[in-house]
Amino acid sequence: MESSKGKSTRVKMDFFCSVKLAVIIILLMAVACVLGTFIVQGRSFEEYTARYGYGLATVVRITQLNNVFYSHWFSLLLVMLCANLICCTIRRWRNTFLQTGFVLTHLSLILILLGGVIKFQMGVKGGVNVYIGKSVDYFLTQKIDSMGRTDYIKKPLPFTIALDNFILEKNEPKFQLTTYVKDKDKQKILEVKVGKRQRIPGSEYNVVINDYVPDAELRQEPVNESDRPDNPAVFIKLLGSERALAEGWLLAHANNYHDEKKQDLRLEYIWLPSKQEFDNAVTTVQNVDAKITASVPDLGILQDYSLELNKTFKLGASEYSLRILEYVLNYGDKRPVSEQPANNPAVHVEIEGPDGLEKRWIFESFPDWDKMHPLKYENIKISCSGIAKAHMTRNVIRVCQAPDGNQKLVYIKDKQILETMPWELNKQYSFANNDLQLIITRYFPSFNIKQDVVKKSDQVGTPAIHVRINGPRGKKEEWLFANSKYATWYKDNNFAVLYESTGESIKHYVSDLRIVKNNQTIIEKSIKVNDPLKYDGYAIYQSSYDPEKLSYSGLQIVKDPGIPVAYAGFAALCVGVVFIFYVKPFCVKN
Repeated sequence: MESSKGKSTRVKMDFFCSVKLAVIIILLMAVACVLGTFIVQGRSFEEYTARYGYGLATVVRITQLNNVFYSHWFSLLLVMLCANLICCTIRRWRNTFLQTGFVLTHLSLILILLGGVIKFQMGVKGGVNVYIGKSVDYFLTQKIDSMGRTDYIKKPLPFTIALDNFILEKNEPKFQLTTYVKDKDKQKILEVKVGKRQRIPGSEYNVVINDYVPDAELRQEPVNESDRPDNPAVFIKLLGSERALAEGWLLAHANNYHDEKKQDLRLEYIWLPSKQEFDNAVTTVQNVDAKITASVPDLGILQDYSLELNKTFKLGASEYSLRILEYVLNYGDKRPVSEQPANNPAVHVEIEGPDGLEKRWIFESFPDWDKMHPLKYENIKISCSGIAKAHMTRNVIRVCQAPDGNQKLVYIKDKQILETMPWELNKQYSFANNDLQLIITRYFPSFNIKQDVVKKSDQVGTPAIHVRINGPRGKKEEWLFANSKYATWYKDNNFAVLYESTGESIKHYVSDLRIVKNNQTIIEKSIKVNDPLKYDGYAIYQSSYDPEKLSYSGLQIVKDPGIPVAYAGFAALCVGVVFIFYVKPFCVKN
């Protein structure tokens, strides 16, 4: 008869080899996997405290639920499952050839589980940043101590990793044509296809792209369109004692002045259509007061207001009021107004009406600016004048010209006229009490800018498209550049188009690496994401990079000694399955 001790040992052995124990272990591992999914892994104790509270965070730390798959108890479950499989295999093995498939499949599971145990307990994973032209012989691993604090440990490498270069490969940029109908507040993306007429649903507009240039440049050339003085302009050169100080075009009806701050000098070009105005300009210093002009045409309101900040002005008998918030001499210049050159004077105003508040910038040199931008109160027209001249510099050289051929230079110092002289083209003029010379080299009665779009290369750089907009007021044609920040508006200020980039996407980031050992290059490779360099049991992955300067590459270093064991398990599984489904049936038949 079997002794009670032997029976007890057999019962324990039966339980350890039973399927019931395997199911229990697998269920426990499944619960562990679920916990490892829902509980954020590898965070500091402070983060767990903030998320779960101090008490629960302490339980998470003690039970190693903050690092489930690398915990000792999870590895113990893997070992127990391996032992259960080994015992089951030994008990059911009949030492016959036909059981080869059974043995191999069970052995494969054991090897795969052992590979996981070896990985969790003996494998290492960390990272390091390597700068271009530099090398490292270590990497950093993350460790969480008993108190849940995260620390980094420096791990030596048996070789050196050198980074020769880092390359960021981008996909070809993509662009789109965005349209907007203001009165319907609808936006639509159009296809960038040459020659295709595209209608805007629910509107009277359609757009045709006439031409496309992948890398375009806008070239501008001054031209004279006629002998009529429609837009008079002169080209002026200002010379100092040793060098040229400035040169460029002055337009009588637009940019008609230039300031030289260092010389405390302003150059002015004034076109005077009548003899009386010409005589006044060359004999008196005109005092100009800065002002803004507001009009509401449908109400018959036209009124001038002085440039007084934060004072509210009522627009006639209307329900509108106007307040001047600030003014600048050079829009976009962050310096104090007293230090700004009068290159682009502008006033910031606030309009209050029945539909609430509207703020807008008014530009002295660009009175039609508001026509190119959507406004809340389109019926209110506002302009400003005299801001640049009201801030007159100490020295002024005034180039005066009249249509009858009369033309003179006026030199003003401290608001006093010191010299007056007639001028001619290509003659050099000097002035009293300073060492400046002035030459007027060209005069265009009808100045205009001829614009041409030229192709720089066949590669995609700054693309441009030539569009034709058809609408209720006829057609409008214009070149649109992808780098423009502003939309182009149709004639009725109700329809806009904008050619814009949809953003660049990264195709690859590539690191040119070398493995150096004993001052000799052993292996070199250009690695990408999911295409690592492998050497001496280590796998070196591309993981990150310096997004600003591209000066370093972030590498992930992985060593997993359990991989060969796991691969052997997969190989055994394949052979075992082939044996069970093909070899065993063949042997039984024969």
